[in-house]
Amino acid sequence: FEFRVADCKGFANIGEYADGRPGEIFLTVSKQGSTLSGIMDAFAKSISYGLQYGVPMRAFVEAFTNMRFEPAGMTDDPDIRFASSIMDYLFRRLALEYMTYEERAELGIFSIDERLQPTLPGVEESVVETSNGSELAPDPKSVPSVSELQTQLDLGVAPEAPNNDVTNPGGTARPSVRQSDAPMCMQCGVQMIRAGSCHACPSCGSTSGCS
Repeated sequence: FEFRVADCKGFANIGEYADGRPGEIFLTVSKQGSTLSGIMDAFAKSISYGLQYGVPMRAFVEAFTNMRFEPAGMTDDPDIRFASSIMDYLFRRLALEYMTYEERAELGIFSIDERLQPTLPGVEESVVETSNGSELAPDPKSVPSVSELQTQLDLGVAPEAPNNDVTNPGGTARPSVRQSDAPMCMQCGVQMIRAGSCHACPSCGSTSGCS
């Protein structure tokens, strides 16, 4: 594959075993015969010998990712938009190609599709049941049904007018004025009510900043 880190362009060829495991790496960076090209060629050979003698890919990824030296910066890889060095980019790319999701998740290496998922694979959002509102009594029936109206008419009893007054448990009528301009309480989220030139929370008692 071809890669670019900042203004440095390179090529990487991976030789694989029959089962798909990497066994050899060839790196071409900078001009042939330059110091950087020679160092990267020697480095690729040492990694290849390590893979052939059983060193796991994860060991190399843990050792060489997050190394910081120039060239560093933006890349042309949509899965790895920034690399702190050529080594950092190469082994992040190799991790995405040859390591399992579980191994990469432990190292914080994800593809762009995995990062865009609202819930990562294998992680289910838990649902927490609460008892909020369970202590409230059900609303009384305000409008009689058709059968109840017919029964009252048959008995000669005048139907009762529906009671639309909302009362609290103490028996006093609650104010029906809607505080449309009142802010929400920053502590508990309940809509505040006006108290003089300020607003106060009827739930927790917090104020809007007035003393």
